Amino acid sequence: MRERFVNEFLTKIEGKISDDDLKIVYQQLTIFVGEYEISPRNTEVVLHEGYLPECYKIFFVTRKIEGMSMKSLELYNMVLRDFFYQVNKPFEEITTNDIRLYLYNTQQTRKICNSTLDGRRTIIHVFCEWAANEGYIGSNPCRNIRPIKYERPKRKPLTGIELEMVRNACKTLKDKAIIEMFYSTGCRVTELERLNIEDVDFIRKEVSLFGKGDKHRTSYLNAKAELALRNYLASRDDNNPALFVSDRRPHGRMKKEAIEKRVRKLGEASGIGRRMYPHLIRHTTATDGLERGMPVEEVQQILGHVNIGTTMIYAEVCKENVKNSHRKCIV
Repeated sequence: MRERFVNEFLTKIEGKISDDDLKIVYQQLTIFVGEYEISPRNTEVVLHEGYLPECYKIFFVTRKIEGMSMKSLELYNMVLRDFFYQVNKPFEEITTNDIRLYLYNTQQTRKICNSTLDGRRTIIHVFCEWAANEGYIGSNPCRNIRPIKYERPKRKPLTGIELEMVRNACKTLKDKAIIEMFYSTGCRVTELERLNIEDVDFIRKEVSLFGKGDKHRTSYLNAKAELALRNYLASRDDNNPALFVSDRRPHGRMKKEAIEKRVRKLGEASGIGRRMYPHLIRHTTATDGLERGMPVEEVQQILGHVNIGTTMIYAEVCKENVKNSHRKCIV
């Protein structure tokens, strides 16, 4: 009940103070209420707030404090609002069959694929599991619904020739620096966007990344990335702390959309014959590392994966190496 009280209190002040202050309040209030016994006041007045459960906003405040990205929060909000609107029942009365029927009708009416449908199932499961653990409902009605099977498309990284073709398509110092930074560090596009010059340690050949889930991690510069970055920074005449800035004055921080567009244009100019995007370079970094003998745990650290199972998706590409090693060693 203490944790529920803290979460509900934070819901009331969410949006009125900064996210950093919200985290401080959460930490201090959690310690403070530990000295008290808290119980809800009995009341016969029940406030009806439409089709959304009473704990709906509390869930999002909790996830925000835990570091869930804004993009993920928006996706959760979209899926859960649609779910509760379609089911249109009090939360505690929703059954496993209600969820199954929702998933079936959603796929039939919107013609979504199994992978997208399973994404919706996962979001509903996460919310219901949280609500059950917090005591808002007795049990999670989604727990008995198994993951929906679907075939994962095999990810094809850039070949060595394709990577060199992309490098040759870079006509400016900034283009070269962007491509080499993506490849050397294996960073996400949002992580590259957030990078400041001070985050790069040329002495230690390290880059401090701030990424998904508001987590910090360290990646590294190879010789090509270091040279490309030094040349690009030496060519700038602005005082912006951002690592990559726009070409036009006043040279503001280069945004995610602009970086993606630049990478896409480089892919088109290179002639590789397929769509080019930042995550493809990240995928190439992971695959090259695994194929050249880097332990999967170290690749996991570079990529910033919480679950090693996510990293193992990249390892699937390297099965041919396992086959070759088997020929050499198992004789």
